[in-house]
Amino acid sequence: MATTTCSQGHESGDPQWCDVCGERIGAAPAAPASPAAPDPEATGKAPVVGTAATAPPIAAVECPNCSASNDGASLFCEQCGYDFTTGQAPPEAPTAPESPAPAGEPATVPWVVVVEVDPKWYELKGTLADAPLPPANTYTVALHTTTSLIGRTSKSKGVKADIALDADTGVSRRQAQLVADGTSLSVVDLASTNGTFVVAPDVEPDADIEPLAPDEVRQLSDGDRVYVGAWTRLTVRST
Repeated sequence: MATTTCSQGHESGDPQWCDVCGERIGAAPAAPASPAAPDPEATGKAPVVGTAATAPPIAAVECPNCSASNDGASLFCEQCGYDFTTGQAPPEAPTAPESPAPAGEPATVPWVVVVEVDPKWYELKGTLADAPLPPANTYTVALHTTTSLIGRTSKSKGVKADIALDADTGVSRRQAQLVADGTSLSVVDLASTNGTFVVAPDVEPDADIEPLAPDEVRQLSDGDRVYVGAWTRLTVRST
């Protein structure tokens, strides 16, 4: 029996239609179909409109309070905490009226801070972070100066916290400040994005807990716990 060959190289006993792929014998091969555009809902990315060129980056914005340069999409200044939305300047941290320590020597502060990963706090605030709850971890930070910054490191903005909580992305760059005045210790929120919470030793935080106001100074007692971010618990201890 005579056979013919289609454009794909298949031999067929039918002189008009390929027995293998069904192509019409002698017809021009079909042009390959254009790849389908990705589904924005499946990829999680917004569809590109127009050309394939990327959108121009958002211009940086200068903080009117401290003149630091910030990403154009920032709600707060990473350097001083200025609120770009409301125009509210950050509160000034209280200063301790005490004699300065001798040159080259840190002030003596009789407090330490125990930093822990708290699963119960994560149950309440875990959605604030873009990472899962890390393994249990505990370490202690001794306070050597009268003021200690709680926050996350930002090399580009020159922010270096005394108590650095870099892994907890629910913590602001400049979250809060601990202020020692003699034998007393206080905490003040620095207009943080997600708030600073203080809980007594015999109380468990719940969904109704209220954060400190940005300009509120809260005196702390031995054993008080300060909660920040998505999973961080700070327990203050007097030495």
